[in-house]
Amino acid sequence: MEKAYKVRWVVMTALLMLLMLPMLPLTAADEPDWEDSLFGETANDSPSLVSDEELFGGSSGSDLFEDDVFADSPALVSEVVETEKNLQTSLLGNEADKVRIGGSFNFELTPGWKWLVDSDTDAGTLVMDLGSKLFVDARPSTDTRIFAKAVISYPFVENGTSRTFSDIVSIRELFSDFNIQDKAFFRVGKQTINWGVGYFFSPADLLNLSEINPLDPDEELEGPVSMRMNMPIGLDNLYTYVIVPEDATDATDLALAGKYEKVLGAAELGLGAYYRNGQSPAVMATLSTSIGKVAVFGEAMLKYGSDKTFVVADGGSGYTTTTYDDRLFFSGTIGGSYSWSDDESDFGYTLIGQYYYNGEGYDNTDFYTSVPSYLLSGDLTVSDIMSPGRHYGAVLVSATFTDTLSANVMWYGNMSDFSGLVQPSLTWSPTDEVAVSLGLACTYGKAGSEFTLAFPNFTSNNRYIAATLGFTLGASSF
Repeated sequence: MEKAYKVRWVVMTALLMLLMLPMLPLTAADEPDWEDSLFGETANDSPSLVSDEELFGGSSGSDLFEDDVFADSPALVSEVVETEKNLQTSLLGNEADKVRIGGSFNFELTPGWKWLVDSDTDAGTLVMDLGSKLFVDARPSTDTRIFAKAVISYPFVENGTSRTFSDIVSIRELFSDFNIQDKAFFRVGKQTINWGVGYFFSPADLLNLSEINPLDPDEELEGPVSMRMNMPIGLDNLYTYVIVPEDATDATDLALAGKYEKVLGAAELGLGAYYRNGQSPAVMATLSTSIGKVAVFGEAMLKYGSDKTFVVADGGSGYTTTTYDDRLFFSGTIGGSYSWSDDESDFGYTLIGQYYYNGEGYDNTDFYTSVPSYLLSGDLTVSDIMSPGRHYGAVLVSATFTDTLSANVMWYGNMSDFSGLVQPSLTWSPTDEVAVSLGLACTYGKAGSEFTLAFPNFTSNNRYIAATLGFTLGASSF
């Protein structure tokens, strides 16, 4: 235990030194292009590789290949025309544009059919969703921005009881951006933190409250309440964070984190660390670059100890639980993406693939079918044994055939127990507001493997084949 405390103090000392670095004065050569760096890093403004509705029905997959995405690049040299716009107008627009209210609305109705292979039973299904978001983006000056985003969830009534307002409307982001002398840029409040570069998996994302769902990788993540400072150093960036956990009641509950992003030619390297008293400290690294026309990304994460509870054999025929406070756990991922389109037609495709090594997983998951009988009533929780495999993979192939017809196929699997999910879909979108999609889904694997279990009761009857016909109506952003 003395060794564990020494390691934690070394990590905390390093983080405190990293937090103090931004206080060093900048030289004139280090001054950033402050118009581009005004609001620093943000996950909201980053374009997604694939929209959240294209993985299994929803809006047209043709959004991947809109003409403006694959249009010829503008000329490298063009005539410069002088204008008399001041900086405030350039950044904020007219007086009426200082406060912008917007959002999105999406109505989805998806009837379907599902056959449970192991029990040889089938049943109809019906899913309805009102995917709606609202945001307010206020920019009272060139140096200040206030942003708020709320998500409206459905259903409004659950099990015959009306849900409360807080259950229906959740605040996804609420923060303020400001800067000091255009050298240090701050964001304070509830915010999504974009640490990882992975698409389906992101072990380097140590700060957000939610994790990427491989079946819906473009879904926005929920971030913590935190204070972030960004200092641009030439082309590089230094970020420091003070994070306020939801259960914080004392100053010692605050978490510290820091990240440095280094531009190396056409590549970007990220190095970061996280520490909170009572939790396992961790360090991470990310790399994003390209090999020819293929975008390549990778992440690595190293933790000293684990916050999970593990299942171990008790020496007999049963299992017990344990924790590891003084063991190193490594997790990593590597992946890539490639897109192509035909200049003479609307045909094009995108391929995304990723491999994930889960250092906190198990080589053998035979214990899965024994877990519900007694372990879940003790210290073990369902979250401790979710994603139990050591090796995972995911692939998405998305293609557009015309400006209204698109298709995609996704595979997501646990390569440790050879179970997984295959999910193809075809989408026809005659207008921007209307889309009809036909989807199939099939799970595979032996009894007791991850994708053949029905959570949370862990019964081995979840091998299924399902078909859906989805209707998306009135989809719009404003």
